[in-house]
Amino acid sequence: MKSLDLFAGAGGMTLGFKNAGIESIGAIEIDRFAAETFQHNFQTIPMFNRDIYSFSNEEIGELFAGVDIIAGGPPCQGFSVAGPTQYGIIDKRNTLIMEFFRFIDVLRPKYCVLENVKGILSGKMNSSQKALAVYMEALQNIGYKSKVYVLQAADFGVPQFRERVVVISAKEESMLPNQINGNYVGEEKWIKVKDVFGDLPIVNAGEGSNDLLPYALKPLSLYQEHIRIGSKGVTNHVAMKHTKRLIERFENIPQGGSLLDVPSQYGQRQRNGECLDVKKRYKTNNQRLHPNKVSYIVTASFQSTFVHPYLNRNLTAREGARLQSFPDSFFFCGPRTLMSKSLLIRENRLDEIGLSQYNQIGNAVPPRMAEGIAKAIIAKEE
Repeated sequence: MKSLDLFAGAGGMTLGFKNAGIESIGAIEIDRFAAETFQHNFQTIPMFNRDIYSFSNEEIGELFAGVDIIAGGPPCQGFSVAGPTQYGIIDKRNTLIMEFFRFIDVLRPKYCVLENVKGILSGKMNSSQKALAVYMEALQNIGYKSKVYVLQAADFGVPQFRERVVVISAKEESMLPNQINGNYVGEEKWIKVKDVFGDLPIVNAGEGSNDLLPYALKPLSLYQEHIRIGSKGVTNHVAMKHTKRLIERFENIPQGGSLLDVPSQYGQRQRNGECLDVKKRYKTNNQRLHPNKVSYIVTASFQSTFVHPYLNRNLTAREGARLQSFPDSFFFCGPRTLMSKSLLIRENRLDEIGLSQYNQIGNAVPPRMAEGIAKAIIAKEE
C-alpha cells in the first residue's frame, strides 16, 4: 500500500507506517526545519516544503494519483484544552482540517487516517460547528464511512501517557478496523522511564553534543535494544545550560514531583527583582520524571517542562525523542531551541523562525503508535 503524508512534521507517522510495510510516495510540511529533518531521514521520499493551501486540485491529482492512504495530523493548537479555545477564541488553524479533506476529495484513497489531540472531540471550527463533525460529514457526503478511536500511546510501547484521537475513514464500513490494539495494553505492561535513559552518555547541564556520542553502557532493557537498532551512538544529546539557582531548585524536586514540592527559597523570583514570586505554582512546571512510571505527555515545550529522573537538568532532545519512540538513528535538524517568535521579529531575525528540535519531537506522532495504526489497516486488507 502507498501513503501520502500531510502535515508530515519530522516524520513520526511516516516512520511508523514504513515500519509496518507501507510506502510513502510523498509528504507535505510547511515548516522548513521539520521538512529538513524529514528529508534527512527519508531521502527517497519527495518532500514538499510548502503551504498546503498552495496546491491546486490539478496539481494534487498529477503528483499523488493512485495513493491508497492519506494520513496526517492537521495542527492541533486550536483544538487542545491547553489552547485558546477554552477562552472562546476560535483558532483559524482549525480550517486546515478541511484542507486535509480537500486532498481526500481529489484523490479518493482507500483509507484516510487523521490523528489529533483528544480535545478535537469537543473543539469548534466556528461559533456553531465542531470541526470533527464537519470533517466527518464532508467525508460521508462523498461516500466514506468513518470511525473514531481514542488511543493510548503507552499501549503501543511508547513510554509516555499520551491519549490521541484517530479517525479512520474508508469507502466501506467493513474496511474499518473494529479496534486498534497495541501489544503493551495495561499499566503493568507500559514501558517505564527507567527503561528509556540508562544507557545514554551522562551529560550535565550545558554539556553534550549534537553530533554522534558513543553509548555509555550496553542496552539495559529491551526498549533500549530496540531503539538502538542501526545506530552506533546518539545525536541531538545536548543539555540546556542552567543557572546555579535553577540547579539548586532541581536538586529539591523529588522523583515524580514538581515545582509544587520545592521549598519557597528555591521558588521562582519575580522578573527584574530579588523577591520571590508568590503567585500560584503549577504542577506542570519543572516535573521530574519518575523512573518507575511512564513519562508525562511530551509536548512541544517539553525542554523546559521536564526534569531528568536522576540528573539536575531538563531533558535533551534525544531523551525526548526516546520518550516519543524515535530510534537513535533518527537525526533532528534545525536549531535545538528557539526564542519566541515575537522576540525574533523584534530583533529582525526572521531567518530563525521555525520549529526547533524540541518542537518537532513534541509535535510528532509517536512512530510506535503510528505503526500500530498501520498494521490495523493492513490486517483489514489481508
